[in-house]
Amino acid sequence: MSQSIQVIENRVSKGDADTVAKSRQIGYRAQELADYARAGYDLAHTATIDGPEYVTFVDTLTRTTD
Repeated sequence: MSQSIQVIENRVSKGDADTVAKSRQIGYRAQELADYARAGYDLAHTATIDGPEYVTFVDTLTRTTD
């Protein structure tokens, strides 16, 4: 039995000026997480890093194989 760990990072703008770009960034993160879920990964942890212009999401995913 082995375990695989993947870490993905996504930045989302905090500014109100470009809501289309912000929606696109959030949608991209959701799609990336869905792709990993289809590949058998489980979301183990999400951390957020708050910066002046962006929020960075750091997602840790794991998959156990026989």
